[in-house]
Amino acid sequence: MIKNLGSVPFLNSKPLTYLFDIGAYANYKTQFQFPSDLLESLVTKKNFLSLLSIADHLSDPNVLSLDNYCISAEGKVDSVILVATSNIGNLEKVYLDPRSKSANLLYKVIQENFIKKKIKYDYLTPDLTNIYEMNTGQVIIGDLALKFLSQRPIGIKIYDLSELWFKETSLPFTFATFNYYLDKPKPFELELLDNSFKSGMTNIDNILKDFANRYKSEVDLRLIETYLKERIIYKLTEKHLDGVNLFYQLSGKFAKWKKRSFNNIL
Repeated sequence: MIKNLGSVPFLNSKPLTYLFDIGAYANYKTQFQFPSDLLESLVTKKNFLSLLSIADHLSDPNVLSLDNYCISAEGKVDSVILVATSNIGNLEKVYLDPRSKSANLLYKVIQENFIKKKIKYDYLTPDLTNIYEMNTGQVIIGDLALKFLSQRPIGIKIYDLSELWFKETSLPFTFATFNYYLDKPKPFELELLDNSFKSGMTNIDNILKDFANRYKSEVDLRLIETYLKERIIYKLTEKHLDGVNLFYQLSGKFAKWKKRSFNNIL
C-alpha cells in the first residue's frame, strides 16, 4: 500500500520532501496540495503526515507537530508578500489569498496590531494579470510570489510579510510544520523524512535547476537561489515556538483556535 506524505507544490518544500518527490521510497510518495487543503487530507487519513500551515496546526487539538522541521524565516522570506497600489498605511481594502490561512492571518495581525488601521477584506485568486484599484492590495504566497518579485509589475509596491513581522517582534515567523493526526508515524518513517531532508539539502542546486527550467524567464535565478539557500529556515527552535505562540495570541481575535499553544505545550 502506498502512503502519502502531504506537502505543498512550492519550491520551499522541495528540500524537505526530496526523496519522496523523486520516488526513492517504494511505498511512499508526495501528495501535493495547496496549504488550505492539507488539513482535511490529514484528518481523513489520506496522508499519514502533512506539512500543515501553522494556522491549521492551531485549529485542531488532535493534530500534533513534529518538533524538528519547519518552513520559516527570520526577516525576509520572499514567498509571502503583499502587493499594493499604495503605501501599506493608505490601504482601504486587501484581497486575501484563498490558498493560505496562515498568510492571511499574518497580514491581519500586521495590519490591525502594528499598522493599527481597520480595512476591508475580500478573497481573490492571485494572478500576475490581476488589475487592482487604488489603495487596494493582495496577499500572495508561494511560487507566484517569487514571480511577482522577479517581474515587479509597474505601479505595484511589494511588502514582505515575514520582514514586517520580524521588525515588530524580533522573532522568526513559522509558516508550516510537519503534522500527524492522533497517531505518530513509526520511527522508521521519521527516519525516511530525516534522510529526505539531508539528501534535499545536498541537492539544492539540482532543485533550483529543475525549478528554473520549469519557469524559464518567469523567475529571477539569483532571487530563487537566495530564497532557498538564505531565506528559508528548516529547523524548528525555541525561538520559533516563541514566535508561534505570539502569533497565536495576536491572531486570536481573527480565529477560534482549538489549542492553547503550539502542540498544547503551555
